[in-house]
Amino acid sequence: MRNRLLSGTACAALCLFSFSGAARSATLDDVMARLDKIEKENAELRAKVRSLSSAKPVAAAPAATPAVTDPSKFKGNPVLHGSVATSPTPPPGPTIGGMPVKAGPLGPLIDNTTVTLYGSIDVSGDIFNPSVFDQGTKLGVASNISSFGVRVRHNLAPYGWDGMAVVAQLESQVDIASFPTERAAFGTRDSFLGVESPWGSIKAGKSDTPYKKSTSAMDPFTRTLGDYNSIMGNTGGDNRAEFDWRMPHAVWYESPIFQGFQFSALFSPGQNYARDNSDFSYGDVFQCPGTSARGSGSNFPGTGGAGTGNIGGQNCTDGSYGNAYSAALTYKNGPFTAIAAYELHEQVNRRGDDNTEVGATTFAAGPVVLPDGSIVMTGVQNEWAAKIGGGYRINDGLGDLQLNAYYEWIRREVPASEQIFNERSRDAVFASATQTIGKWAISGSYAHAFKSPGNPATLNGNDPSLPVYQANLFSDDASQYAIGARYYFNNWASWYFVASELVNGKGAHYCLGASGHGYQVCSRDAANDTIGGATIKAATTGMTFNF
Repeated sequence: MRNRLLSGTACAALCLFSFSGAARSATLDDVMARLDKIEKENAELRAKVRSLSSAKPVAAAPAATPAVTDPSKFKGNPVLHGSVATSPTPPPGPTIGGMPVKAGPLGPLIDNTTVTLYGSIDVSGDIFNPSVFDQGTKLGVASNISSFGVRVRHNLAPYGWDGMAVVAQLESQVDIASFPTERAAFGTRDSFLGVESPWGSIKAGKSDTPYKKSTSAMDPFTRTLGDYNSIMGNTGGDNRAEFDWRMPHAVWYESPIFQGFQFSALFSPGQNYARDNSDFSYGDVFQCPGTSARGSGSNFPGTGGAGTGNIGGQNCTDGSYGNAYSAALTYKNGPFTAIAAYELHEQVNRRGDDNTEVGATTFAAGPVVLPDGSIVMTGVQNEWAAKIGGGYRINDGLGDLQLNAYYEWIRREVPASEQIFNERSRDAVFASATQTIGKWAISGSYAHAFKSPGNPATLNGNDPSLPVYQANLFSDDASQYAIGARYYFNNWASWYFVASELVNGKGAHYCLGASGHGYQVCSRDAANDTIGGATIKAATTGMTFNF
């Protein structure tokens, strides 16, 4: 039968060849040789299919996320933490070795790459008062870090690499309520390429640090004007949380979960043009390390720390650092969670604090003369942070009650003789509680920054008739209170209301919305002078839609 089939095929092939001048010299032996080659290739393909069919099926993906009843998930969209979601279960259809088969004779045999589009849209309406003599109550609309991203997972098991996959993510901020800047360029948020394996994942790109991720779920008011970054992870106050950060050009490792424990570590090389880290990093040509685009310390005109009329060169002197290291160990066992985290920024350049500032004008750098006549310079020193804490969830009859708390140490390593000038060293504490009742989640939080050893800032009093005073003459402690509620229409859509108050010590200048919100509410007057001791109040309501 096979010979008759081959003969018939050969005749058909010879007839076809007769219409081609190039094929007139073809013989029956040539045709038979070609058919034998095709038959061998078909046999090899059938053997591969049988091998895949008998291979161990690929492990099924974890079950879909249940309804949101765990208050620790109220941090907002989980995609903000930069993790790559497990690929969804393949749709029903023909499979080989557990992998879906593509339809069509010309398509690849197996489709083992999953592409997921995801995002979070959060828009709020705000009312706030910075409590400054020439500022009144204001209204605002904010985007609250709305984002859009693409995740890709390519399974390597069919190629002999059991339990392994190539993963990638591209994520961008979406400025819904404001005109976009560089912050909204594609890939500015957690973006990476990496490999997953049974021994953990290794990724490279940019990501929220392990230090930041370790406690992010403890804050029920993330992205709003009640966000805990007004104080936590924030050195010196103002509108940046240096130890709650996304680091670029980084490499990191995430371990598998072993008996409830998970470890993660990240390294970000400084790759700075200048030895004192006062310049841009190689590969970054528009903003200083440790800053957001056009944000505080970025070297963009009018943002603080920038050279007059200059957006490039040796002016990264407001928190720019070299190499950075971040690590975290987390433990979760049923209702109990525990965290410990540490982060180091090497050779942080604070020479911008040595400048003399009057309003928006920055004069030449020079030493600061304290009231007692002593002279100090901030210079370039290491800065580090550490925190420990935990959480517990109980059912009190009304629903789940989630309790969280942690303690944080931030230090700038300066000589004892310069501690009076050191506003970057301080302790802080945070606590939150969330009570779920049906589809409602009612939350409250408290954060407190203790007094630092010193404070180099010069602050205006909240009265134009009073002279400018040296901040280190007064305590720079601060307390933040927040309360709010969120109603979940379902797992993806919710409405919320948050009220927050930030009480600054007379020498303090912390801001609401230091990160996560579309803008910061700081105690600054119309001339951009910092007003110490202001009590800032705000209320915000909005909707969140995750997809």
